[in-house]
Amino acid sequence: MKKFYGPGSWVLLAIAAVVMTSGCSMLGIKNIPVQELENKYYPSGSKTLDIGGQQIRYRDEGQGPVLVLIHGVCASLNTWDGWAEELADDFRVIRLDLPGFGLSPLADAGIYERQRAVALIDAMAQTLGLERFSLAGNSLGGYLSWIYAYAHPEKVENLILVDSAGFQLKMPWMLKFASTWPFSMFSRHMMPRFMMADAVEQVYGDPERIAPGVRERYFELAMRPGGKSDYVEIFKMLGRTFSQPDVSDGIAEISVPTLVMWGDKDTWIPYPEQVENWRRALPQAKLIIYQGAGHIPMEEMPVETARDAREFLLK
Repeated sequence: MKKFYGPGSWVLLAIAAVVMTSGCSMLGIKNIPVQELENKYYPSGSKTLDIGGQQIRYRDEGQGPVLVLIHGVCASLNTWDGWAEELADDFRVIRLDLPGFGLSPLADAGIYERQRAVALIDAMAQTLGLERFSLAGNSLGGYLSWIYAYAHPEKVENLILVDSAGFQLKMPWMLKFASTWPFSMFSRHMMPRFMMADAVEQVYGDPERIAPGVRERYFELAMRPGGKSDYVEIFKMLGRTFSQPDVSDGIAEISVPTLVMWGDKDTWIPYPEQVENWRRALPQAKLIIYQGAGHIPMEEMPVETARDAREFLLK
């Protein structure tokens, strides 16, 4: 009998062993219906925009100057819950699930190419009738925010970048692992609960600040039908994008008022070297460092960061 010892064979055996001992739910094999996810994580309702065939789930709350919030990798509009609660009395807060995350299925990973991403945000703004607005983005959402502000400074009133991607960067190990062959073959069909829990703990400076249900939310939204495969496609696309030295082109020319927020325990877009890149490129920007916070200070310290955002936006 012919034996097979090719690449991935030991991975297959390991996965088979875990399936037999832990079951499909722990491995993240079983999908969760969209309606079930909507009922659990979007109880106050959400709406959907159709932008050229790309479905974008979003929430629109409050009144006043418009503030658009854009989340990062593996997150959803729920990462901004604290900001929405703190700021909706002063602003019209619009937050969205980026394509491939939350409840927005990915139509085409090419949507994250620079010009197409700018066009997507612009089409969303036009569809919602937004002529001028402020943008706040975290991580990947920060990257999308600043490339839009660079391309359309006439439409962006203020820019807030929270631990933002922008310069040449090595992908966090989990993202690189999940999108590299042969592991990507399995990542499209499974995303183990323990790996998602570990990723959440990595992006917090203090895991004790992770609220009940947050680990479960990140895991369960990744179980949206098609979600795991969407993640793999996006990780691959972003790996190519942020390995290029020209990814930061345009940062130094950003002309809108900018606030840079950063957690000093960020290991995904590491402090302090990445902050120094922003300081050199945008010396006119206001910079706030949050002691003890990780990669998502707006989720980890929502009251403090929202207070600073309000002060900057209403100055």
